[in-house]
Amino acid sequence: MKKYLSRFIKRFCHNTMMCKGLLTLLMFVLTVNFTLSLFWVNVADARPEFAAELDKDCNFCHIDPAGGGPRNRIGEIFEENYFEFPEDFDMDAVTEEAKEVVKQLTTSLDLQTAFIKDMHANGDEGAVAGCNSCHSSVDSFLLMQAEVTFNAQASEHVRLTLSNNVGTTLNAFATVDAIPKHLYVKVGQFRLPFGIKQKDHNILVREGYGLGSNKRDVGVELGGSLGKAFYNAAFFNAGNATAKGLLGTVGGQLGPIRAGVSCIFEQPGEEWERLVGAFLTASYGGLSLEGEFNFGNTGETASFAPDAVDSKGYYFGAKYRVFPQFTVAGRYGLFDPDRTVLGDAGKRLTFITQYNFMENGAVSLFYWANLPNADRKPDEEISSKSALRQLQGRNQLIVMSRFWF
Repeated sequence: MKKYLSRFIKRFCHNTMMCKGLLTLLMFVLTVNFTLSLFWVNVADARPEFAAELDKDCNFCHIDPAGGGPRNRIGEIFEENYFEFPEDFDMDAVTEEAKEVVKQLTTSLDLQTAFIKDMHANGDEGAVAGCNSCHSSVDSFLLMQAEVTFNAQASEHVRLTLSNNVGTTLNAFATVDAIPKHLYVKVGQFRLPFGIKQKDHNILVREGYGLGSNKRDVGVELGGSLGKAFYNAAFFNAGNATAKGLLGTVGGQLGPIRAGVSCIFEQPGEEWERLVGAFLTASYGGLSLEGEFNFGNTGETASFAPDAVDSKGYYFGAKYRVFPQFTVAGRYGLFDPDRTVLGDAGKRLTFITQYNFMENGAVSLFYWANLPNADRKPDEEISSKSALRQLQGRNQLIVMSRFWF
């Protein structure tokens, strides 16, 4: 098996095409995941697969009806038991207890520190990773996140949220449960609800489109669920006070499968920019799969004909929980910001492992295989930093420790 896998990896890394399509890549990721599961580990954050496994909305475990962030009492029990419910768990009793005891103020801390090792370290370049890029030409430590969050229950249906990350305000919004479960309204500064909700800093496509885990904007968001359908819409500033943007998501859940479509329209400058993302997650037992395909264009004509689309990207991956504290994962991503420019696409294979060594602590290992692009121009001919693709063909190993309370 090892010999055939080695041959397959070599063939994959030297093939400039899409390596015989998405199915081949998915099989590759799954094969590596199950091979590594004998001795590696990955991240177990609050993720859509848990909602799929439990057949519940995200607000079943989270204070915010949109999901993510601090957990309610049910979510705390789920996390304390390493993302499983204990055998003696009485959901009705806990639900009644939560109704009687309303937390007026909850706080949480998410601290992440990383050590980045460049496989092609060059001290002469002297580049050290910053907040917006994990590129580094020297081995270095980096404070990835030190986010403090406060949630205040102003009334039965109104909550106030404030979070700060190393001096930068991330969230500052009020949430109103207009119609519990069916409609919430969020006003203030919040993360744009596009596609699969992600906290991972390492997703090539999301960061390329500026929709990464730290992307925030000021505006109004509405959302909720009805039966197995979920939806949201947002009206926001699109990066500055004079520009405006619209975003909408619709989707549904059928058993362990959640799927939907997000559309974002914004005008940060003179021209409109459009991006559509179709996404899907599926979970069964300890195995979960997810994928997202994005495409868009810029200009006055709102056309998505093949010859009018000038940007696309996608990622898909798999995660397997070997046991509650120990998981493995793999992901492939491609980001092509402008299909009319040859050689500006970035491609990355990411392997992730994590071990939750305590109730509120974990250690993770990321390996980035940044695949070289044979059509890429020489560095001296690339004027745009975003097109430079600093990580092109450079592999990195990131060891990350995380504590949350």
